[in-house]
Amino acid sequence: MTQRTFLLAVLAVLLFSAPATAKTKNKFAGYLFAYFEGTGNAKQQEHLRFAISKDARDWYALNGNRPVVGSDTISTSGGIRDPHILRGEDGCYYIVATDMNTAANGWKDNPGIVMMKSNDLVNWTHGKIVLKEAYKNFADAYWVWAPQTIYDRKAKKYMVYFTLQRTGDGRKSLVTYYAYANRDFTGFEGEPKVLFSAKYGSIDNDIIERNGVYHLFYKGNIKNAEGKEIQNGIQQATAKSLKGPWKEDFKFIDAYANQRTGVEGSGVFPLNDGSGYVLMYDLYGSGRYEYQTSADLKSFTQKPQSFRKDFFPRHGTVIPVTADEMERLQQRWGYVLGHDYTATGNPLFTHEHTADPAALVRNDTLWLFTGIDEPGNHGSYAMDKWAVFSTTDMRHWTEYPTPLRVADFPWAKSKQAYAGHVVERNGKFYWYVSTNWCGIGVAVADKITGPYHDALGKPMLTNKDCFDSKHSWACIDPAVFIDDDNTPYIVWGNKECYIAKLKDNMVEIDGDIKRLDVGTEFPFTEAPWLHKYNGKYYLTYASGWPEKIAYAMADNVMGPWTAKGVISEIAGNSNTTHPAIVNYNDQWLFISHNGALPDGGSYKRSVIIEPMAYNADGTIKPIPPTAKGVSGPGNPVLPGFHADPEILYSNKTGKYYIYSTTDGKPGWGGYKYYVYSSADMKDWKNEGVALNAATDQIAWANGNLWAPAAVEVKQKNGSYKYYLYYSANPNENGPKKIGVAIADSPVGPFVDFGKPIVEKSPVGHGQQIDVDVFVDPVSKKPYLYWGNGYMAGGELEPNMTAVKESTITVLTPKGGSLKDYAYREAPYVFYRNGLYYFMWSVDDTGSANYHVAYGTSKSPLGPIEVAKDPVVLIQDPQHEIYGTAHNSVIQKPGTDEWYIVYHRINKDYLRYQPGVHREVCIDKMEFNADGTIKRVVPTQAGVK
Repeated sequence: MTQRTFLLAVLAVLLFSAPATAKTKNKFAGYLFAYFEGTGNAKQQEHLRFAISKDARDWYALNGNRPVVGSDTISTSGGIRDPHILRGEDGCYYIVATDMNTAANGWKDNPGIVMMKSNDLVNWTHGKIVLKEAYKNFADAYWVWAPQTIYDRKAKKYMVYFTLQRTGDGRKSLVTYYAYANRDFTGFEGEPKVLFSAKYGSIDNDIIERNGVYHLFYKGNIKNAEGKEIQNGIQQATAKSLKGPWKEDFKFIDAYANQRTGVEGSGVFPLNDGSGYVLMYDLYGSGRYEYQTSADLKSFTQKPQSFRKDFFPRHGTVIPVTADEMERLQQRWGYVLGHDYTATGNPLFTHEHTADPAALVRNDTLWLFTGIDEPGNHGSYAMDKWAVFSTTDMRHWTEYPTPLRVADFPWAKSKQAYAGHVVERNGKFYWYVSTNWCGIGVAVADKITGPYHDALGKPMLTNKDCFDSKHSWACIDPAVFIDDDNTPYIVWGNKECYIAKLKDNMVEIDGDIKRLDVGTEFPFTEAPWLHKYNGKYYLTYASGWPEKIAYAMADNVMGPWTAKGVISEIAGNSNTTHPAIVNYNDQWLFISHNGALPDGGSYKRSVIIEPMAYNADGTIKPIPPTAKGVSGPGNPVLPGFHADPEILYSNKTGKYYIYSTTDGKPGWGGYKYYVYSSADMKDWKNEGVALNAATDQIAWANGNLWAPAAVEVKQKNGSYKYYLYYSANPNENGPKKIGVAIADSPVGPFVDFGKPIVEKSPVGHGQQIDVDVFVDPVSKKPYLYWGNGYMAGGELEPNMTAVKESTITVLTPKGGSLKDYAYREAPYVFYRNGLYYFMWSVDDTGSANYHVAYGTSKSPLGPIEVAKDPVVLIQDPQHEIYGTAHNSVIQKPGTDEWYIVYHRINKDYLRYQPGVHREVCIDKMEFNADGTIKRVVPTQAGVK
C-alpha cells in the first residue's frame, strides 16, 4: 500500500490452486470476492464485504454491499483493509486482513493483522495480532500491510505473509515477512521471518503456484541512480521453493506501467474452467477495474478489458466456490445471481420487495420486470435498481442477476429507479425506465436478461414533453404497446397521461405527443398500461389516492377513451398500485403490487398476480385480491387453462406426470401437450412441450391435439419406454384419428410412430378421441380405449403401436340420462382388488353438469355393469365448482390411496366460452368396503 493512495484495490486475487494431493476435486460453479468498500461514508468503508460471480467478470455484491462482518467486532483499530480469503486444505476457510482504520486514525502506524476462520463461509471466529506487542524484535513495526495466507505443502502448515515497514531503518524499506499460523488460526507459531526483500521494495504481494514454480506478483518500482522512482506497476518474482530465493525480472506486466495511470493490488487467479489465468488490478485514480489474461503466467495479453460490478471494492481477494456454497452465501445475505423460487401464492416473492411490475411473453415463457424497494426503514421510495424474473408455469420462477441500475444512467441525478417496461423489437430488448424528476430513459440489450446499457446518454422524455403538467414528477411510468400493424406507442405520465408513437429505432419519438383523456369519474393518477382484446383498446391505470386500478376502452389507441370503472380496489397497506396485463398461455393475467408482506407498506411493496377475465361485451370483470393468486396451493394444480388430464407415475424417476390438452383456444384448437412433473402431486413443474402437432413432430396430423393418455412400460433389459397416445386432425381432414409417440423419458423427447393406429369408428358414428391406455396387472397385456358417442376397447400388440383388430369391442354402457350415467366420452380404466373399473364422462364438456360416472367388470373388455350409485364426481355450485369430468386416476405407490385427476370449468367463463376455459384439479378418491367408489366432493384445497 502507499500512503498517497490508500484505496488500494484488486478486484480478484486468488491464492488458491487445487492441490495435487487432494483426494477429491470440487466442481466449482463460481467465485467469492472478499473486499472492503471504497465509496460512501468513510466510517462504513473499512469493513468486510462479499460479492459473488459465475464468471469472475460480472460481480454482484452480497447483502446490498453492506458489511457481512463488522470491523468493530473483530479488529483492534475498528477497521479492516485488504482482506485475503483462502480455501483451506482441511475444508475450512481462512481470512487475514490489515487491522487499520484510516477513517479514525489516518495513515499513521497500524496495530497488525486480523485472522478469521470458518467452516461454512457464513459464521466466522477471529483472533488478532498486534505485532509490536507480540514480539519484542518487532517493537519498531509501523505499517503491517496486506497479509495473505498460503498453504505450505512441505511444512503442512498455513503460512501468513505480509509487508512490513519499520521505524528502525527510518521507514525506508518495505519488506515481506512470513510466519506460520497456529492450529486454531488465532495467531502465529513464532516470530516472523523475511520471505522476500525486493530491490526497491514491494507491497500487495500475491503468491500462486503453477507446475512447481511459485509466482509472486507485487506492486513494485524502478529507481534511477539517485534513488528516484522512475516507473512503478505490477511486477513478478519467481522461486522453486515457497520460501525462496526469489528472482525478480524487473519487468512490468500491467498495460499502464509506461503511462501516468497508476495501478495497484495485483491479483492473479486461475479460471474454473481451466482456460487460463486472469490478472486483475485497480486503476485507483479512476476507480476502474481491468484485467489481462495469461495461459502460462509468463506472458499476458496487452489490451486491458473491463468488467461489470455493482460495488466499488478496495483491495480484496477471490476464491472459487461450489454451487452449494453460492447457495449458502445467498441464503444468508440475499440472492443476487440467477436463483429459482417456488411461488406459493400472493405476494409472488417474499425474499425481497418488488414493485411496479411489467410483463412480456416470449414463446412459452413469461418474463416479469420490477423495481426493487430497498430494505430498511424508509419514509420515501428507496429504489436504485430493477429486477427480471421468468417462469414457464407461474409457480417456479427464476430471478436473474441485476440487469439494470439507475447508476447506469449518469444523467439520472435523482438516483431513483422508478417504474419501467421492457419490449422486444428488431432483435433487441428495450427497457424504458422512469427516474422521478430526471425523466424517462431507455436502455438496450441483446439478451432479455441483459446486461442493459443506456441507449441515448440522456433522457428520451422529460417534463418539457409533458406540456399540460406543472409538477416535477410528471414524466414517469412509461409503458410501450406495439399494435397489430407493428406500430410502437409509448404511454406515460402522472396526473396527466401522454402518448406518442415511437420510431422504428425505439429510442426516438415519431411525431407529436398527445394527451389521453379518461374523464373525471375515474381520474388518471399514474401507471398506464395498454393492451388490446377482440379489436378493442384497453388503458388500465392507477386512479385516485390511495390508488385503485381503473380502466378505459377505445376503438382507437389515440381515443376517444371511455372510462369503465374500477377493477381492483386499494392495494392493501400500500398507497400506490401499478398494473400490467398480458395473455400467457391463453389465460389473461392481471399483475400489480401491494404491501401485503408482514413488513410491507407503501415503500416496501410486493408484486401479485391474479387471473383476469372478460364479460361477453368485452368489459373486464372485477379482480378481487386473493392469497392464492395463480400460483398458490390447491386446485387448480396447473397454471392457466388445461383439460383432459392424464396422470402417470414413473417408476424410473419416482415422480408423477400430467399430460393435458392445451385449452383456452376457440374450437378446442390446442395443438400441443405440455408435461408437468411433481414429487408430491402438490407442486407441479412445467417440463416443456411433449408433443406439438403444429410442427413436423407428427407428420400425418396438423392440429387439434386432444386428450392424451400415457403409460410407462418396463423393457426386458430393465430400461423404460413411454407411450403417449393422442387424437389429432389428419392432414387430409376428415374424422379425427388416434396416434402414438414414444420416448425413453416421461418428459420426452417423443418420437411419433408415423401413422395413425385408430382411424375408424367401430359403430359407424362418433369421434375417435379421448384415448386411454391400460396395462392389465393380471395378464400383463396392454389395452387401448377410446370414443366420443361410443366406448370401444381392444388389446394392443406387444409393441404398443397397433390394436389387435379381432379384439376390438364396443363397450358403451347402456341407458342412463344426463343426470346420472349416460355415456358421452372419455373412458378410463383401472384395476383394484379383482375388479376392472370403467369411468366415463356424461354430458357436454361445456356444461356445468359435465360429470364422471362408472361401472365395473370382471374383464378388461367388459361387459360393464353400471354401479348402483354411478356418479363419482359432479359439480358443486355452492362453491362455484362446475363441469368436473374427463378424468384419470392414480394410485399412490405402495398404498391403497387413490386420487382422481380431472378438469373443471373456470368459474369466470361459465357463461362465456366455458368449454374451452378448463383447469386441472386433483382430489382424493375413496372406496367403500364392498369396492364401490364413494362420491368425490370436488374441493378448492386439492391434495393435502
